[in-house]
Amino acid sequence: MKYRLSPDKCRDSNIYKFNMNNDSGNEGTGFLEIIVTDAQTDMPLANVDIEVIKLTIFGQYAECGISELVVRYSTSVDGKIPLIELPVIEWPLSRYFAQLDIFGYHGVTLVNIPIYEGIKTIYHVKMNRITSPPAYLRDYIRTPTRLEYYTPPLWFY
Repeated sequence: MKYRLSPDKCRDSNIYKFNMNNDSGNEGTGFLEIIVTDAQTDMPLANVDIEVIKLTIFGQYAECGISELVVRYSTSVDGKIPLIELPVIEWPLSRYFAQLDIFGYHGVTLVNIPIYEGIKTIYHVKMNRITSPPAYLRDYIRTPTRLEYYTPPLWFY
């Protein structure tokens, strides 16, 4: 027995019309800063692979989704990546996620990253070393470390 998805089923959705990010036409942008350190020593971790992903959910019952890679970075020796400028998106139909991975440490997933217009969202991620035997495979973080107003320098424009 074959199951086929109707091509029109996932095309349009009118649920969840409120907009958490207050984006007024998707014209605004916000900023994302991620700092990565070792959980035991609090030392910065270099070469952590960070992928920021945009998930778009659609369908009559929000049963379909498409993810797209927005940007990929590796942390520098100070445990930071360049400041990322992201467009404000309509939540909950679109969401940002980030995956952090480095050899020898448990992976971390940042879920539902809030991006607000003119606001810098900051995550200070403390990665745990893998011990033998591993008790778990991945950490999940939902709440940012802090949010702050951010005015880019003049050379940014």
